[in-house]
Amino acid sequence: MENKFLIILKLIFFFYIVIEFGLNNVQGYVVVALFLINLIVFTLRERFYRFKYMDIIELITVSVASFFYSDFIFLFPAVILDFVYDEFYLGLVLVLIAVFYFLSHTVNLVFMIFCLIYAMIAYYLMLMRKREDVYKSTFDDERRLIYELEAAKTKLMQSSIEIAHMTEIKERNRIARSLHDNVGHSIAGTYMQLQVALKLYGKNDEKAKKILAESTERISETLTLMRNTVHNIVPKEEVGIEYIKKIIDNFKFCKVKFECNGDESLISPVNMQVMALNIKEALTNAFKYSGADEMKIIIDINEKYIRLYIKDNGMGCNKIKDGLGISGMRDRVKSVGGTISTNGDNGFLIVCIIPRNTDGGKIFEGTNS
Repeated sequence: MENKFLIILKLIFFFYIVIEFGLNNVQGYVVVALFLINLIVFTLRERFYRFKYMDIIELITVSVASFFYSDFIFLFPAVILDFVYDEFYLGLVLVLIAVFYFLSHTVNLVFMIFCLIYAMIAYYLMLMRKREDVYKSTFDDERRLIYELEAAKTKLMQSSIEIAHMTEIKERNRIARSLHDNVGHSIAGTYMQLQVALKLYGKNDEKAKKILAESTERISETLTLMRNTVHNIVPKEEVGIEYIKKIIDNFKFCKVKFECNGDESLISPVNMQVMALNIKEALTNAFKYSGADEMKIIIDINEKYIRLYIKDNGMGCNKIKDGLGISGMRDRVKSVGGTISTNGDNGFLIVCIIPRNTDGGKIFEGTNS
């Protein structure tokens, strides 16, 4: 925009010179050549070579042309415009010297006012350019920080998945060790006592009965130990689909129809967590923006992938922008190798496709998430 304005300001003086030549009936190849040379220099400077040395070349070509034909001095305001815009203030002194030289003893007040006005316009445009550069730099920095934040968020999600996996393995090892050290040893000891009782049966019935009584007591203790172990394993809060049902039941903004088709046990804890968080986010967004009175949430499960379908009958959205909510949902699904699509026609629709395993994920390769 600024460049176009600068070009228009310069063309005004070129047209003025053409009019002056026409009125004064100035002709000749030299005049045409000087005019074209100056026009070419100004054009090259605007289009290709915006450097300070081009300002010097402009000053030289205009000064040479003015030396032969005084009408060319009306190009000096355009030269002043470039010198001020490029902040070439030392060169501006040379321009002023040339202007006073070619004006000679005649003081053209109108011409000097034009020079001053052009200098002020150039200074204002220069300030606008600097402000725009600051805005662009700030915008670029902000965009870079957003990209870094997104990368850190993705990395954090990957780390949380790895931590969840390691925690699961650690808990499995703890349970296995607990069963082995306590229940396993108790059952092994009881088994050996029963073998002894079996051998003593018919030979020393009194001792066999005593061993059987001890074995019975030990089995009772083992059952108690087993119950305590299982009680410690079972979480106090709902997990799996029950956890998702609890989230939906606690949502009171509008009616929610929920369906789950397929084997729930095929959903891994990580995928279940991703779906639960995305359902939470979708319900929150529906409460904030949709104005809906009914929502439908469907989970379809097969051997290769899980499909999460969320639809409301609200106002929808013609132009969907990825805010923190939608981008968070997209990142979560992407972190487990899935894809997400949205549609704002006739309400708001979210469809997440999550592969159950690596092989299942191959069907989504090349899909735009």
